[in-house]
Amino acid sequence: MSKSSEGFKPLQGIFGRPAPPVQVVRMEFYSGGRAIIRPEATAIDLPVEKAVICFTEGFYPKLVKCLGLSDAERAPHISACHKGRLGKEVALYKSEVGAPAVAMAMEVMIASGVRRILMLGLAGSLSPSCPIGSAVIPTWGIREEGTSYHYLPSRVRPRPSAPFVKALRVGLSELGPMTGGVWSTDAPYMETVAKVREYARKGVLAVDMETTAMMAVAMRRKAEFAAVLTISDSVHGEDWDQAFGTRRLSRARDRVCERASSVMLG
Repeated sequence: MSKSSEGFKPLQGIFGRPAPPVQVVRMEFYSGGRAIIRPEATAIDLPVEKAVICFTEGFYPKLVKCLGLSDAERAPHISACHKGRLGKEVALYKSEVGAPAVAMAMEVMIASGVRRILMLGLAGSLSPSCPIGSAVIPTWGIREEGTSYHYLPSRVRPRPSAPFVKALRVGLSELGPMTGGVWSTDAPYMETVAKVREYARKGVLAVDMETTAMMAVAMRRKAEFAAVLTISDSVHGEDWDQAFGTRRLSRARDRVCERASSVMLG
């Protein structure tokens, strides 16, 4: 946190005083210099140009089936991933949760020859217009995770690949996917009412922990990236509403997996 943020008092609101307005802290980690540890040094034998990344156990078996990987061999090990399958056209990996881990996984994949990466994950809704079960395709992001600042200057807004997003919108058209902003944070227990309201006013539809970092890695490495987020909970009310473990969410997640897999195999 920058000490130069004038008037920023993070403890206001804790002891009975009004909370301060939301202030986005600009982080300045970016460096265009030569890295000492280069991703090429960790490249693996991955003879495909497309990969799908998920994070939860609910997505993985459905994607194995939808991508035709039931009889496929195990994908080469990536340290930031729990497991994976390797098909003739696409690789599937289940990554650790969070921006640093999935950024490392992406680096290895891209260094190994992967050029198009799709992420399927869960997210919280910031708006009543984006109910639980909705599919969201992020088209830009607000960065509150730290990883992206190592890849892009603070002034750059992370975005996915526009042609990839277009293909997903067509492929998922039956689901009525929503497009708009995503807010990625390292601190899910600090998604405050003030932040939710402020970002919703700016057009942010959903909050997760990884998307903006993945956009940044892809932009820096000149790879195609897009994400489809299934809304699993909502944080726009006074209380948290969630559907984890419900049939409603499982059905919505499975529909996204089916349509998105068709796009990747098309």
